[in-house]
Amino acid sequence: MKPSFKASIAAGLLSLSVASIPFPALAQKATVRMWTFLNPAGTTPREVTLAKIVSDFQAANPDIEIVTETHAFDQLTPKFLAAHGAGKAPDIIWAATDFLGDAIGAGSLADLNDLFIKKWTPEQIADRKGPYWDLTNRNGKQYALFTSRNYISILYRPDFFKEAGLDPATIKTWDDFVKAAKALTVTDTSGQIVRYGFAQGYSEHQADPLLMIPMVLASGEGIFKKDGRANFASPAGVAAMKFQTDLIKEHKVSPPQAATWTVDDVYEQFASGRAAMILGASVRVSTLQSKLGDDKVGMMLWPGSGDVKHAPAVMAGWAVGVWSGSKVKAQAGKFVEYMLGPDGDKLWVTSGGQSPGLQSTLNGLGDFTKQPGKAYLNVASEGSANYGWLAPIDFSAGGYRQALNKAGQRILVNGEDVKTSLERAEAEFNRQHKR
Repeated sequence: MKPSFKASIAAGLLSLSVASIPFPALAQKATVRMWTFLNPAGTTPREVTLAKIVSDFQAANPDIEIVTETHAFDQLTPKFLAAHGAGKAPDIIWAATDFLGDAIGAGSLADLNDLFIKKWTPEQIADRKGPYWDLTNRNGKQYALFTSRNYISILYRPDFFKEAGLDPATIKTWDDFVKAAKALTVTDTSGQIVRYGFAQGYSEHQADPLLMIPMVLASGEGIFKKDGRANFASPAGVAAMKFQTDLIKEHKVSPPQAATWTVDDVYEQFASGRAAMILGASVRVSTLQSKLGDDKVGMMLWPGSGDVKHAPAVMAGWAVGVWSGSKVKAQAGKFVEYMLGPDGDKLWVTSGGQSPGLQSTLNGLGDFTKQPGKAYLNVASEGSANYGWLAPIDFSAGGYRQALNKAGQRILVNGEDVKTSLERAEAEFNRQHKR
């Protein structure tokens, strides 16, 4: 039976009225791209921790998706600066300390005050105060927060020290250091060295700061002049580079192969028992302990001399900021605040093996740092508070480690004079930065 005319009209009017009801549009998920050197699919303590932080954040914020893109750590910041210039940078960047000044100077980083710090209490700000906070603050603007805080000094094998009858606490001077390195160097029955007392890498790829830098800083000299020009070939610089290269050439306590070793090569030598001490980073201790055992990796401060109890160590880390050109600044800032806030910071310490970024985290850990294998966190904290050095960001320091490593290579491989090689390194660095 056909519907009546009136029924048809009524149905039509109902259809029109339903169609005119304003339904809310479906909310779209914001995608936040983050560049870092960590792979959240990896298995190292820091990688596992990052994956956990991302997962927890997304569970609490289902409208935000964090997409992590991994890059080689020595190329990460230069790639970001190039991407910023092209207008195609990620929303969140982990910037290396050496290039932080370049990133700020290029206008690539947003002011975090505008995104979330302005809502913090004075107590929250005081919780973060220190050299890392100051480094990322320029003219009242906070451009980044630091993670993966790094103290680079001596990592050592306690079992090898015990075997040699040595106490790490007795290494108070550079002469003590050489004596210990000799006692820790082991040869087989044929006279072949099977374990060196100390190792570090001279490769320009993934370069860590060389031993000579703490020695120079302890002398009262700097490796840069006030105008940002390199000061590598000062008398203190020449003496320190000679001491460093003589560990290979004269004392035979470091391997000649180190002339081409990368950072990862050095850690592999340490993990395989072919080096008793290495120049190493606090953030790598937990990874080494996962391979060797908590009791087989220790950390000590650099030796001192004269009035200096311990030579200043290079401190480094990653300044995490939000790209100034991001279309999702608010969401990116929300993740940065969470990742480096109280919940994230606790995970970075207890799971990732990092030094805490918040004083409240350290205070709330109780006896955590007294547990077996956690003493290195106290060493790194003491060193950062009293015996540390951060590369200046008032001018670009990018490439200074590579320049010094290349100088060391020329001395070791080509037999170049120490002073001549450091003068070449100065000229190359200054030319690169047009100073």
